[in-house]
Amino acid sequence: MESLRRAAQSTWENIWIGMFVENEFLIKTVGTVAVGLVCFLLANFIFLLIDLTGCPSWIYKYKIQEDKNFPVEKKRALDVFKTALFNLVVVNLLFMVMSYPLLNWYGTFRCTGPLPSFVELVVHFTVFRILEEFGNYYGHRILHMPQFYKYHKKHHEWTAPIGMVAVYCGPIEHFFGNILPVSAGPFIMKSHLFVAWLWELLVLTSVTIEHSGYHIPFLFSPEGHDFHHKTFTSWYGTMAFLDVLHGTDKPFSDSVQGRRQFVSCSLVPVKESVPGEICNKHL
Repeated sequence: MESLRRAAQSTWENIWIGMFVENEFLIKTVGTVAVGLVCFLLANFIFLLIDLTGCPSWIYKYKIQEDKNFPVEKKRALDVFKTALFNLVVVNLLFMVMSYPLLNWYGTFRCTGPLPSFVELVVHFTVFRILEEFGNYYGHRILHMPQFYKYHKKHHEWTAPIGMVAVYCGPIEHFFGNILPVSAGPFIMKSHLFVAWLWELLVLTSVTIEHSGYHIPFLFSPEGHDFHHKTFTSWYGTMAFLDVLHGTDKPFSDSVQGRRQFVSCSLVPVKESVPGEICNKHL
C-alpha cells in the first residue's frame, strides 16, 4: 500500500513539474487568477441558472428569503457579474503581479519540490481557516464602522444575496476584505502553489454557498450570513467563535435563523423542521 501511495504521488509530481515549473511567473500570476475565475464561475453556474429562471421550482422550498430574488432581475445579475469579473481578473491579477517579487523572496507559492502529504494539507488548511476568520471578522467589523462603511455599502445593496454577490464589492474592499484574509495563510505557511490553489477553490466555493440564499441539504448553512445581509448587523464572521467572543452573535443567535444554523441531513427544508418567522427588517 505504501509503495502504491509513493508511486501515485511521484506520478502527480512529475505531471506537475512538466506542466508548470518552466513557466513559473505565468503560473503563479495568470494561473492563480485563472484557477480562481474558473472555480467561481463553475460554483455559480447552477445557482445563477436557478436565480435567473426560477427553475427547477422544487428548489424554492430551500430558499431562505422566499419573497426575494426568485427569479432575480437580469439587469441586477449582469451588474453583479461585471463587478465580480473585474475583481477576479483585474484586481486579483494586479495583486499577484505586484506581490510576485515578495512571494519569491519569502519562498511561498513554490512550484518545485514534493507535493504536500495529506497531513500537511490538514495542518495548512487549519492554519489558513483560523487566519482567514480573524482577518474576515475584524476586517468586516471595521468596514461596518461609519467612517469605512462607504467601501462596504456596495456589497450590502443585496439584502437577499445570490452566489455571485460574494465578490460584489469595490476594489478596495475586495483587496482588504477578500484577498488579504484568504492569502495570509498560504503566504505565512510558505505553502506549495498546489495547496494555495486547493485553498482558493475551497474558499470560492464556500463563499458562493454562503451568499447563495439557499439552505440546501448536506451543504453548510448560509443562514448566518443571509441574516447579516438582511439586517446589516450581527454575524460578521463564519466560524462563530469570534462573534460569540465579542457578543456579535446576537441577535442572530436569538432568532429562528440562528436555530437553523446547522448542516441539514434531511430533504425536509429547515424552515419546516424548525418553523418560525424570520426577521425581515434592518436592526
